[in-house]
Amino acid sequence: MLFTQISFYVLSAVALASALGVILNRNAVYSMLSLIVNLLSLALFFLLLNALFIATIQVLIYAGAVMVLFLFVVTMLTPGGVSVNERADPLRWQWGAGAGMALILAGGIAYAALSGAIATDAKATGASALSSVISQGSTETFGLALFHGYVFPFEVTGVLLVAAALGAVALGRRPNRAGK
Repeated sequence: MLFTQISFYVLSAVALASALGVILNRNAVYSMLSLIVNLLSLALFFLLLNALFIATIQVLIYAGAVMVLFLFVVTMLTPGGVSVNERADPLRWQWGAGAGMALILAGGIAYAALSGAIATDAKATGASALSSVISQGSTETFGLALFHGYVFPFEVTGVLLVAAALGAVALGRRPNRAGK
């Protein structure tokens, strides 16, 4: 009991200090690193509560993948980067590739909706099946429910994250010093 209390107070101090570091740091990269420390301390709180699965997901998804994405976007938006060549837009060919990928994505979604694959998976899983699977505590059944019955919302979330990252890069793109 004493170890749990001491570790709770130490983790609370680390979480509070890292949360203040997120808010008070002027450098965006240091702020992101403080946020990673805060998310890792949250995972340790979950370990104190004997929630191993949630702690693992906290480290893998939030402190790992999402923070790497945020850190990538923040470093892409830092001012004072390399200037863009004024004669040709280096991203011009990507508009065509992006439009082609958007058509492929729209075609795949339309095919899945018209063939009934989305509705079949949703009916097989049921409306409250995910909450009942979580209460059972089996990670295998949770994964099956997530990637079968709820695959469409899962994929839409991934597309939204990519669109948000691309939008942040597009909004943060500055003209070169010689150009307009």
